[in-house]
Amino acid sequence: MKAVVLAAGKGTRFKSDKPKVLHEILGKPMLWYVLNTVRQGGIEDIAVVVGHGAEEVKKTFGDEFAYFVQENPKGGTADAVLASVDFWRNAEDYLLIINGDSPLVTSDTIKNMQRFLTLVEEYEKVELAGVVLTSVLQDPTGYGRIVKEEGTDRILRIVEEKDATPQERNIREVNGGVYIFYIPYLLEALFKIKPSEATGELYLTDVVDYMVSKGYEIRSFMASDPTEVLGVNTRWELSFAENILRLKLIKYWAQRGVTFHIPETVWIEPDVSLSKNVEVYPNVFLKGRTRLSEGVVVKTGAVVRDSELSENVVVEPYSVIEKSKVERGAKVGPYAHIRERTRVGEKSEVGNFVEVKRSTFGKRVKAKHLAYIGDAEVGDGTNVGAGVVTANYDGRKKHRTEIGKNVFVGSNSLLVAPIKLGDFAYVAGGSVVTKDVPEEALAVERAELRILKGRGKKLLKP
Repeated sequence: MKAVVLAAGKGTRFKSDKPKVLHEILGKPMLWYVLNTVRQGGIEDIAVVVGHGAEEVKKTFGDEFAYFVQENPKGGTADAVLASVDFWRNAEDYLLIINGDSPLVTSDTIKNMQRFLTLVEEYEKVELAGVVLTSVLQDPTGYGRIVKEEGTDRILRIVEEKDATPQERNIREVNGGVYIFYIPYLLEALFKIKPSEATGELYLTDVVDYMVSKGYEIRSFMASDPTEVLGVNTRWELSFAENILRLKLIKYWAQRGVTFHIPETVWIEPDVSLSKNVEVYPNVFLKGRTRLSEGVVVKTGAVVRDSELSENVVVEPYSVIEKSKVERGAKVGPYAHIRERTRVGEKSEVGNFVEVKRSTFGKRVKAKHLAYIGDAEVGDGTNVGAGVVTANYDGRKKHRTEIGKNVFVGSNSLLVAPIKLGDFAYVAGGSVVTKDVPEEALAVERAELRILKGRGKKLLKP
């Protein structure tokens, strides 16, 4: 089976120059969800019909798919399918057609629609012309109504709301916009239907009407979750779809042993992977290809993006970890910032208002207060005091700082790179270090302290 994804819509109601299908849901373009669903539904041969912003869509998804351009932006859904006719016309098979703004359809539904075709043929000895995804909505306003033969799932026609009679508007079963058609019948219908007199568009719903008029049989397939048929035509509907998908992801991980405190506040993206016994507190953001191992705790307000956290790591409130790895038993935060290409070693501590960038910490390193460590290598057991800065940039290029094992760097010290501190070196607080410090040496750099008696009180007088 092949699939055609209709992604040519301009999305006027989005009020955006960007193609509607490229608007993001949980960090992924809306179209990504549809393509992923089709693939997971067992269909690999996929064409995408593009229109407005075609080049931008192609650039986003690369050459994995066949692309066809709908030349007439107001041609309608059937015209969009016709634009891809060279992709599917010669196949004696079925074709899946799905809208690119239907991110809530699941791969299980796609699989089950295909099984339904097989079961009807096997047990009823009926070769269907098509299957249409439907659902029953409490409020069907705005959706095409499914008119069926009484007591069966045979579709007689699909009536758009504007064309429906008062009796038909009371029907709550609606068109979900996902179709599987037998290709020879589809080809015949597309070249026989007429454009709408009101809009000049060719509609796929008219394909259904034509097939039924020719005696071909089309059945409805009810979605297991009514939200699957909800399209995304406005920014508000985009937000609604995003919330549904977010909660589905949270439910998925919760069923696999992850604890979410106040889950309605947690942001989680599709590529995130969580192990059992992970604990996530309110207002946490888990983004990109983040991996959290067993026993990790991420507390309130923390952001973790494209990072790997090993077993029993604790991320304290309002910390940010980006494109880095934190090893087993380490602690980060609160209010710490771990930037790209950083590795925090086992049982190390990166504390309050500490920023680390492109650096590697060994085991049991402590940098607990108000420090900046950039482009540095820090050995096992080293202590970095409050206010320490590695001065890694000379105005033209970055330089490395190498700090050995079991080093003590006193508070408010400035390490001017490139520089190397040997194992067991001791830097006294307040020192500006511009030379290498050998192993086991003490480095002290301070102006002489002068104490002038009586001058303090004099300076404090009004």
